[in-house]
Amino acid sequence: MLFKAVAGNLPSLPPDSVNGRMIEGLLKRGPEDVKWEDIEAGQIALVAVLPLEVLQTKFGSLADEYEMVTGVKPFLHGAFPNPPKTIEGWRAGVVSLIEELAKYRRAKLMFERLRRVVGICFCVPLIASVLFSFLLTYFHFDPPLWRSVVFIGFVGAGFSVLTRLYSLNWSTKVASHIEDCQAFQKGLVLNCLLSLGEGIIGACVIYSFFASGLLTGPMFPGFDEPSTKTDCPFLTLIYLVPNSSAETAKLFLWAFIAGFCERLVPDQLNRLAGEAAESKGKKQS
Repeated sequence: MLFKAVAGNLPSLPPDSVNGRMIEGLLKRGPEDVKWEDIEAGQIALVAVLPLEVLQTKFGSLADEYEMVTGVKPFLHGAFPNPPKTIEGWRAGVVSLIEELAKYRRAKLMFERLRRVVGICFCVPLIASVLFSFLLTYFHFDPPLWRSVVFIGFVGAGFSVLTRLYSLNWSTKVASHIEDCQAFQKGLVLNCLLSLGEGIIGACVIYSFFASGLLTGPMFPGFDEPSTKTDCPFLTLIYLVPNSSAETAKLFLWAFIAGFCERLVPDQLNRLAGEAAESKGKKQS
């Protein structure tokens, strides 16, 4: 409706103008039949008949919007005079700003859509798996401790993925990578999958830290020997039993943290590697 009001107060384009026929057809449509691409094309076509005062006002408003969206002033590198010197320059500047802002609007809309789709694809299976685990518990299914640790690490990593996904804000840097929609979506999904894998491995490693006694103290869980004796060292490791329910809760909490905080386990490994290197250096000296 605003476009119709502006177009109706301006001089008409020449009868033989292609833009004139396009605008005439656009003005006859209802609001529900008009797309953003049509409005953008109509705005560019109207620039040909805008008087200088209107061009200057529109240039200023578009420049302010461009600076608000991108964080920089338009034509900053001198590719175009700002402000323009001639009426043709004002027209070209307005057209350029309209096209640039339309590109950023499309990129932002595409980004929001992709983020929503990827978020749903990860959120729904994550919630379903948590509900399914509660259902198994209700029917007295008793999984081994290590499976519970792996699952909780997976849930922690999934929660971290969703948190980072919805804290990811659109910016002009994203716009430069989103032109290839399919590649951007694949990269986003791959990053999320790698985070889930890293969370599962982190939960397994933190379990090994506790079982080995490298991390001890009131904040960390303690273990008893497994009730079932076995000659396999690996089975002995994964069938350890926490000392109490409180120790089990500590183990599950740390498994979740290891899945959620991606740097927790790598930092611990780097610390141990540094201590090992320092101890080796002292022995050699």
